[in-house]
Amino acid sequence: MTKNTHSISSLILVEDNERLRQELENSLREDGFDVRSVDSGAALNLALQERRADVLILDLNIAEEDGISIARRMRISSPKMGIVMLTARVRSIDKQEGYQSGADVYMTKPARPAELVAAIKNLLNRLAPQPDQSSWVLDTKMLNVRIEQTTFIGLTSIEAELLKILALNSGCVEIETIENYLNMPNFDSDKSKLRLEVLISRLRTKLNPHTGELNPIKSVRGRGYQLCVPLEIQ
Repeated sequence: MTKNTHSISSLILVEDNERLRQELENSLREDGFDVRSVDSGAALNLALQERRADVLILDLNIAEEDGISIARRMRISSPKMGIVMLTARVRSIDKQEGYQSGADVYMTKPARPAELVAAIKNLLNRLAPQPDQSSWVLDTKMLNVRIEQTTFIGLTSIEAELLKILALNSGCVEIETIENYLNMPNFDSDKSKLRLEVLISRLRTKLNPHTGELNPIKSVRGRGYQLCVPLEIQ
């Protein structure tokens, strides 16, 4: 079997189920990744002291220190490392907590190996330096998007929050997840969806002049929205 060219990408898998950990590790190695696997937050600390990682694959239900706690401190200690949460927690509020703690991708078990590999590749591509593209930075304190230190796009607080949750995920973010994250009232689903559509349209209008023909926020029919420009969060 031909190996992929991403073999230099370093992954760390945190999973305390020994059988599942071994299966995932073997599967990812077969696809050409450099994989280390550990069973706890403490073991993860030791692994990172030895060598950095590009992506962390993290189960949430881990004894002693759970995955949410690990993700939060990894976002501080290793802000450039990608985080894929792989968990049996399927509730919308669990996904919201996962993204708020720093996840780039949230996948529910059982996840097919091919889907996990695709998510990791997509995340690695997004995390890779993009020398041919403008550097976009979301400043959540000043409420603006900064482009190459010369252009500033002013935002409202809710627009900044919306961009943040879209930027923290490399794929589509479900409508319900966005509504929960923005604390939109859910007593009237149609009204909430309409309010979100208006918000997305207003944000596109602000970003469109700087993205050329690229749609900065793509609608995924019946599901949600996806950010299509690289955006660093400050």
